[in-house]
Amino acid sequence: MRFSKFILPVVLSLAVVASLVLSVILWINPANYRNDQNSTRNTQNSEMIKPRSAIYSPTQAVENNRDGSQDLLVNRSVNMIGEIKDSIENYKPTGYKTISKNSQDEYFKIAKRPNSVMLNYSSSVNLKTVGRLFKHKLNNSANPIVNRVILPLNDTSRLYLLGDRGFKVYEVKLEKHNLEKLNNVLNLKLRRFPVAIRLNNDVPMMYLESSVDMQPYKYLVNRQTEDYYVSRLLNDQDSTNVSVKKRRGTTTYSDQNSQQLDFNSRTRAGEFIDYQIKNQPRTLYSSLTKSYKTIRDLGVSMDNVKFYGYDVKNREISFRTFVEGFPIFKNNGFGAVSIRNRNAGVQRTKFLLDTPQVPLPSKSGMTTLPSTDTVISRLTGHGYNRQKIGKIRLGYTWNQKKPSSMLITLTPDWYVLYNGKWSSYTELMQQNNQ
Repeated sequence: MRFSKFILPVVLSLAVVASLVLSVILWINPANYRNDQNSTRNTQNSEMIKPRSAIYSPTQAVENNRDGSQDLLVNRSVNMIGEIKDSIENYKPTGYKTISKNSQDEYFKIAKRPNSVMLNYSSSVNLKTVGRLFKHKLNNSANPIVNRVILPLNDTSRLYLLGDRGFKVYEVKLEKHNLEKLNNVLNLKLRRFPVAIRLNNDVPMMYLESSVDMQPYKYLVNRQTEDYYVSRLLNDQDSTNVSVKKRRGTTTYSDQNSQQLDFNSRTRAGEFIDYQIKNQPRTLYSSLTKSYKTIRDLGVSMDNVKFYGYDVKNREISFRTFVEGFPIFKNNGFGAVSIRNRNAGVQRTKFLLDTPQVPLPSKSGMTTLPSTDTVISRLTGHGYNRQKIGKIRLGYTWNQKKPSSMLITLTPDWYVLYNGKWSSYTELMQQNNQ
């Protein structure tokens, strides 16, 4: 009886000691924990994966009105692009042909076609990617480059595709379909920003015709751990192969062979470097295909993440998180994920450990942003070269008081692709460029 009195205290003491030992091991080398995390990998992966059609989807919806005016469609509570995609997914393509090339007149005639909806991609995609808007395949051996989709609201037999480079116009013939669903989407309670498609340095771009009021937001962020990415990306069965080094706020994990993970504690950003990538993508289509697999395998949250740009020169693809249909820009114009393929089989993938998850009520009033013409005029008046001003987009700036803070503020602003780099309009105007 006396002996049995000591059994429970002894067992509890052993459990506490074992727990302390395991904690010390994890503190010394967090990579040792990754085999335990692998057991939850499939569950986490299935929850976060979004179909390719959602990642590579248009980012703007514009209504071309009967009187020739154009409106950017915005809805705070409804995903406009998602609603439009659902309304057209049963369209069945039956034919495809080129209408014109190198004709601005024909291009803008279709781009401004009255009584239609224009879907704009943030960057060039190919025909096969556009085909993912529909359940039925839309393929062509040439697989041309596309920037915009024109959906007539009064024609059940066709739609149009526009390629900005070379002012290309394509017609896709369709089996007759019901337009009721698409028209019903436009009857939702919407905010309409007057816009017009015009040339900016000889490239078509949507211009905001007047000033606009946009709502700032506060978001709670979802924080992912370094261990999670170590377990996914340096997944060797022998955890002793993973080394850990810390230096000046940066932690580096390496499999001591061909893969490396760097984490910056100040910016809460990670970079995965793979030095032995085989069959590097050489075309836009192969780059889009492989990049989707990369972000899927990376394990980042895909909620509200969309393809945003393809830099041909640097062979870099970027993705951004969207709020209310507008992209988020972080430090130095960074988005959510960027993938750069270099020569000699090296691929660098940069990503954030934090993602916006839960919106909170904001007491901040509306922010008024000027028209596109005003932005350009003020920038050139401040000394910026008009020829170096590329794309200009409405977006949100990610503001965070401390890296450890779970709360971020999203502030509306214009973003300008100036000399190949995304910068906020506010930031550019604050710089002395004279």
